[in-house]
Amino acid sequence: MAELSEHDLHEKVIEALKEGNDPKELVIQWCKPHCTFDFQRLSNCEDGLRILKASDPEKSCMYRFRQWFECVENCVQPKIFENLHGIHRKLDPVFDVMWELRWLGLPFYPLMKIAVGMKRVNVLEGQPIH
Repeated sequence: MAELSEHDLHEKVIEALKEGNDPKELVIQWCKPHCTFDFQRLSNCEDGLRILKASDPEKSCMYRFRQWFECVENCVQPKIFENLHGIHRKLDPVFDVMWELRWLGLPFYPLMKIAVGMKRVNVLEGQPIH
């Protein structure tokens, strides 16, 4: 599957999505050859594990497998998600600006927490909120 160019893969993903099919298996097969370093590390671990398994049955190559799996998934996800509808659509423009500026209020967080806490105390005591 690696003989496909990235452009051809892109076209096949769009075609599969239009037909209502899941293109993930196609993209996984395309991405696996791109993660040869992690796959080689997994293979080396499995080879060493065959030797050690008799002495320590608790050993596993789960960490190396996870590294290889993450490499493949990090290749697959953008190739699929960039073709889904709605991914480039922005939310409310005011919300987007406020979300980007949220870190400016971080130094005032303790003050806001105290103010919110005081309002909660007022409600618990039965006083109306102003």
